[in-house]
Amino acid sequence: MRGWALVSAVAARIPVLRTVRGELIDARRHRARVRELHTEVRALRKEVRQLARAERNRLSPLESREASRRMFAILQRIYDDEPGNRRRLAELRASETYSLAFSEPQPLVSVIIPTYTNVTGLVSTALPSVLEQTYQNFEVLVIGDCAPAETAEALSAFDDSRIVYVNRERRGPYPSDPDAAARVKGAPPFNVGVRLAQGRWIAPFADDDLLRTTHLELLVGAARENRYEFCYGRAQKNGSDGTTAITGEWPPELGRVALQASIYHSGLTFIEHELVDGLFRTSSDKSILRRMLNAGVRFGFIDDIVVDYSWRRPAPKEDPRALG
Repeated sequence: MRGWALVSAVAARIPVLRTVRGELIDARRHRARVRELHTEVRALRKEVRQLARAERNRLSPLESREASRRMFAILQRIYDDEPGNRRRLAELRASETYSLAFSEPQPLVSVIIPTYTNVTGLVSTALPSVLEQTYQNFEVLVIGDCAPAETAEALSAFDDSRIVYVNRERRGPYPSDPDAAARVKGAPPFNVGVRLAQGRWIAPFADDDLLRTTHLELLVGAARENRYEFCYGRAQKNGSDGTTAITGEWPPELGRVALQASIYHSGLTFIEHELVDGLFRTSSDKSILRRMLNAGVRFGFIDDIVVDYSWRRPAPKEDPRALG
């Protein structure tokens, strides 16, 4: 009986044994699936790394430069504060004094001349060309960039109360990189002149240039008649090698406008020269024009040469392949 009892007991436990056996099989299958999943994850990670490397290698040098230019443009737009400039322009147009630049019969013009050591050009060419203008309601703000003492001495010979001279105690400060510094030289003294200006119009100028005698008359007249907020004409570049060239075109794209061939509404002085333009490898003149254009300033153009300025033809760059 004991044998049959054992057989019966074992038989009774067969379903349980089958269940346990099934669970063991399932567990082994589960562990196998876990191992498979780990393998798939490792394969996916490897594939992602390969795709990332392929994407980096996919860009040609030209595409890489274009990506850099896009990032450069984004940073420049952020610094320019275009939304803020558009808001300030709208506030200017809504102000009580905005229309006086167009409605006053003879609005005052503030001619601003930054200067450093070019005393000879300032007193022999630049300043006399301002004093000989056919439009005579102006002030001349000569702002020294920590200029030498002889500048004040030379200016004292001009017996004209419209000439105001202010000399900054510190030059710059300009970027240490010579190329960057060249792009923004004169920016700090020009900003000082803008803040001191009393005129309805600002006329940017330089101590080595010459205004044509009708410069202010033509530009002020066109701006007032057409309600331009920025008005410019053509400039004649006189090269040190005897060559000449004319610059100034419409529409007012960068590179087509010479700032010294222009006047602009004095309410636009919230757009100043910025030393950071040197870091962007952009001249401060072009930077002012870019920010005004992007803000929506109304530009106008006259087809007349209104200024002469000197320039040096850049020396040709040496081909490094030709160096010994």
